[in-house]
Amino acid sequence: MTRAVLLLLTVMLAAGGCGRPVPDQPDGAGKERVTITYATWGSPNERAAHERIVRKFMERYPQIEVVYRHIPEDYVKVLTTLYAGNQAPDVYMLYKHTAVQWAEQGKLYDLRPLLEADPELGESSFIPNAVMRGDGGSVIGIKATEESFALYYNAELFRKAGLEPPPTRAEDAWSWDEFVAAAKRLTIDSAGRDAFHPDFDPDAIVQYGVRINTWMWHLMVPSNNASIIAPDGTGMNLDDPDVIDAVQRLADLMYVHHVAPNPLQEKHLPQPALALESGMVAMNLDGQWIQLDLGAAGADYGVGVLPRIKSSHTIQFGEPLVMAATTRHPQEAWLFFKWLLDPENAIELHADGLWMPILLDYYTQPELIARWASVKPGHPDGYEDAVMRQTIENGVNSFDYYLRNNEKIAAILNPALDQVWLGRKSVREAFRSVAADVQAEFRGLYR
Repeated sequence: MTRAVLLLLTVMLAAGGCGRPVPDQPDGAGKERVTITYATWGSPNERAAHERIVRKFMERYPQIEVVYRHIPEDYVKVLTTLYAGNQAPDVYMLYKHTAVQWAEQGKLYDLRPLLEADPELGESSFIPNAVMRGDGGSVIGIKATEESFALYYNAELFRKAGLEPPPTRAEDAWSWDEFVAAAKRLTIDSAGRDAFHPDFDPDAIVQYGVRINTWMWHLMVPSNNASIIAPDGTGMNLDDPDVIDAVQRLADLMYVHHVAPNPLQEKHLPQPALALESGMVAMNLDGQWIQLDLGAAGADYGVGVLPRIKSSHTIQFGEPLVMAATTRHPQEAWLFFKWLLDPENAIELHADGLWMPILLDYYTQPELIARWASVKPGHPDGYEDAVMRQTIENGVNSFDYYLRNNEKIAAILNPALDQVWLGRKSVREAFRSVAADVQAEFRGLYR
């Protein structure tokens, strides 16, 4: 056991009991002063924001002490150790695929009774796909914030190339061919030739037209009017030609069109925001969280909707907030849980571009939209159409939210896909090589 884990256990053991009665408690949160624990991962900036959220909560509810634990590394490993010691945090962030697995193991509190009984908050309060479900209609978790994908670009490089920027509205989205054409125009080799030039050298690229996250390999599948899960829910949909085509298009950006860095070339690039801001990459298919770094750097950047294959969609990817099944204070934990869902309690991180609210009012009421979605530099022109509205109107939840046994399936599927990103296999070949093993691990879906 690491020293960090031992220290965390010691502190949480000390924080775990009940204390003195407290009179005049707001909102009827209980009759005794209690301590609950809260855990997250995240950057130093996110840690500072969570600490402010906790302080404000305890000022409002002095009968509840919240002990916050920031776990920047080995997050799931640390949480697993805490569970083993019966010291799991009462409330904590969790990766979506881990949440599905832990719900199966009985580690998570069913939030459905709390949500149904709450006079202030219900499922209609949230944007679509915010609630994560388990067996029998149980609620595993609720997204703490939303995350969504879009097409970010270096505005100066577009001006230099004489190109119109990507559209911001779904109905105007670039076709895939239009997107590839723009990426070719924006990919430049060391002799100054773009990828259309007959003498273009793909081994000497100094400016890439686009960068992709290979871990987001299914990004374009909804746009091809397809799903990673078979229509009848009996397995993965890896033999569907439209699924194969959508994933292969991403690989072709590397090895056919030579406009995106492959994994080996990626190693020579800085982190995504800096690569875009510095002009080494012209476009980036990425999550909205990149706005925080782009805005802080003063980058000349913009945003458009993702290109479409057959229709315009984005993927929703926010991680859930959960409660431990072992909590001794579910009512107090739920009160804090609701506090975390309120964008006003961390409005600076929404305004800076890192987070997206989970409450529907912040997407529909102009005065609340102005609190975050139009604030610069964290939100470029066009953001409200390209990301905010696209998320609630054309967002599709990543399959990680409802696929059982997802971690074991991913452990089979991802190495096969690595062969695609290295240029050694086609998507069809990679999927076919693991289809039987993936199906053997398929355990159904949460709905």
